[in-house]
Amino acid sequence: MAIRTLDRHIRVWIRDGSRSTIAGMERALPFESGIRTKMAMRVARRKAEEQSWAIARWQMLAAGITLSRINRLVAAGWLYIQLPGVYSWGRPTLDEKGEHIAALLFTGTGSALTGLTGLWWEGLLPFRPAAIHIDAPGRSRSRPGLVIRHPSSITRHEHRGLPVVDLATALLVASEELDHNGLRNALARADFEDLLSLSSLQVSCAKGLKGSKALRAAMDSHLPQLARCVNDFERDFVLLCEAHELPIPDPNVRMGRYVPDMLWRERKVIVELDGKGAHTSAAQKRSDATKQEWLEARGYTVIRFTWGQVYLRRRFVAATVRAALAQPRKSS
Repeated sequence: MAIRTLDRHIRVWIRDGSRSTIAGMERALPFESGIRTKMAMRVARRKAEEQSWAIARWQMLAAGITLSRINRLVAAGWLYIQLPGVYSWGRPTLDEKGEHIAALLFTGTGSALTGLTGLWWEGLLPFRPAAIHIDAPGRSRSRPGLVIRHPSSITRHEHRGLPVVDLATALLVASEELDHNGLRNALARADFEDLLSLSSLQVSCAKGLKGSKALRAAMDSHLPQLARCVNDFERDFVLLCEAHELPIPDPNVRMGRYVPDMLWRERKVIVELDGKGAHTSAAQKRSDATKQEWLEARGYTVIRFTWGQVYLRRRFVAATVRAALAQPRKSS
């Protein structure tokens, strides 16, 4: 898919700003402002708004704001330096998208989110990485909070308005920081979102690139059920089942008006996981009891495990599940 958004921002500025107004311009500009200056400010302000309030120095110069005026805008609190040559307009901080646009403006045309950041931006990672990871042409250097690679070529697509590297590259780069199960979880999420092609990943791994061994191992033990888990507690229970060679349950499958945590439909067994601090109030207990009665009335065996049992009594949990799965199937 063509990269429409950021490269358009990088190459083109809005020429017709005559009908726009500038938020925050009730206070006077820190310099004499004729009609050309006001027009330049309107153009720059609209560009910043398009980019979640991030704007590059060269974009302001292209709009007609001189370097000396940019410096005066910084001194007056109109602009805030985010990265060398990149500013936020009218506010000291940027939101998540603005921070990533600022990083992409800093690294230049042709850059893209990669590694952990690329996976997170596409919804394949459950946490935002501490640093922004970017693949970029040119020679821009990494700095605190921004990790920059310079591969020989960059294949990109657009996701939620920002350029992202292809899935294989993102996974290979992320393999340096994700452990085995972290990679498997990302693969499962990609599979769930219909983004995964194991054959194309195999081709990428066959090239012998860094991270290929770890990614190949994750693919060899691909576990799609991880994608249906809504939190680490559920993911760890699925991995517990795998470690103890139990059949893998289906997490969070709707049954009527209820969604049990873990389901073995063929064996008519359900596990409900009671996390820390959950299922303790009277109302929660009544709701849990009603749900369990409804499921049991339909022939299901319902087992409940607490957080402490799953993490501290793993053998007990595995033995209990194994025994339940071995029982003759109930009739509903």
